[in-house]
Amino acid sequence: MKTGSRILFVICLLLMAQGIYSQTFGEGYYRLTTQWLGNGKSLDVVNDGTNNQLQIAKTAKVSGQAWKITPIGDTGYFRLTTEWMGSGKSLDVVNDGKNNKLQLAATDDVTGQYWKITSLGDGFYRLTTKWQGQGKSLDVVNDGKNNQIQLAKTEDVTGQYWKITALK
Repeated sequence: MKTGSRILFVICLLLMAQGIYSQTFGEGYYRLTTQWLGNGKSLDVVNDGTNNQLQIAKTAKVSGQAWKITPIGDTGYFRLTTEWMGSGKSLDVVNDGKNNKLQLAATDDVTGQYWKITSLGDGFYRLTTKWQGQGKSLDVVNDGKNNQIQLAKTEDVTGQYWKITALK
């Protein structure tokens, strides 16, 4: 490869990396859906009195489906909270030994609440945590009901391709 071609190649790689790892999200709220289930099913908080369990539910204009994506300093990670529960409850990994269940937990400085949002192209993103790393991604459980989420081994499956759509 000639020197000019190498330089152009390196510049292209740097630009692609910037697009993949430097996601920015505005001040508003967002809807999270998957490529697999489409826009008709959204990440939602179960309204059961406890209000800390998550599900994939029929898309509706409800505050439990409105997610705020807040940068955590200059770390490249984000905190995910809902309009309904506010900034005091964050999307978190349950520390139970299996470490694949998710919940809304009291907002804290823990790596299970630090989310990396990586562009996959075509408007879809992969969501991983600082704690579990790139090897586990936010995924929809493929069990016939298809309404539960988990952290699962990162794979090229559409249940791990998340669309993040601005609401307000």
